Amino acid sequence: MQRQPVDAQGLFLLQADLRDRLLRRGRLSSEERGLAAEMLLYLDDLPGCWAVCADWLLARTAADRVDAGFATAADPVYVPRLERRQRDGELPSVLGARFDARQEAIRAVWAAPRAVVYQDAANEPRIQGEVRSLLLAAQTRSKIAVAIRDRGRDLGLLCMDSGRAFAWDARACEGMDRVAREVMAPVLSAALELEQGRTEVPAAPAAPARLPGLTVAETRVAQLVLAGCSYKEIARKLDRSCSTIDHQLRSIRAKLGVNSTAKLVRELNLHAARLQAA
Repeated sequence: MQRQPVDAQGLFLLQADLRDRLLRRGRLSSEERGLAAEMLLYLDDLPGCWAVCADWLLARTAADRVDAGFATAADPVYVPRLERRQRDGELPSVLGARFDARQEAIRAVWAAPRAVVYQDAANEPRIQGEVRSLLLAAQTRSKIAVAIRDRGRDLGLLCMDSGRAFAWDARACEGMDRVAREVMAPVLSAALELEQGRTEVPAAPAAPARLPGLTVAETRVAQLVLAGCSYKEIARKLDRSCSTIDHQLRSIRAKLGVNSTAKLVRELNLHAARLQAA
């Protein structure tokens, strides 16, 4: 392995590795698989990748605000850096707030094997001092928090907040915990490493293993096809017309020597497998 800038080919390889890890080997539900596939489309765009998973949680839970921060259990201060809020009745922002990570409320999240639930922040004995003051100022009444780790490495904390007490049921807690650990952790970890330029990618394979002759734009379209997107979805995501996408797909199929979308997907999967084996 060697460190190098991640170009379109390297990005394709990373996406293929995560697709294999999450979608083929994993045991995710259809909704969770859809979330993973959507996040992978934004692997090289950390804010976009975060927005996908946060919006997914907001749409399926009682959360008024979802936030996250990259940190480790040893950090003395925790600072939320990513956030999405409901448009209607949204809570104030917590971006940039500095939480004393030595307080029991945060240490308990790092130490817990599952998501930690605080059903009433105003009366929760584990929430004290400045942490309580910050949460109440942010109009947080109940909270779910989970420590995100990827392959044993601390990545950060993910929180869902509600403006009302006792907002969470067991199903919501279990669902958030599973999604955070099984989907969000590995994808956000890769997205963070890409943003920081720390991602290790294999050295460029021999020419036969590469996507032969595809441009950067065509590679992006191919990635979206492999993720199961329709012509209209690809056009919307890339801000292109459907006719432009149709033209690019015709070019991709011609270059790869296939005459249908189904054969194109099979060929892309084969190329991804070759890249991983090289």
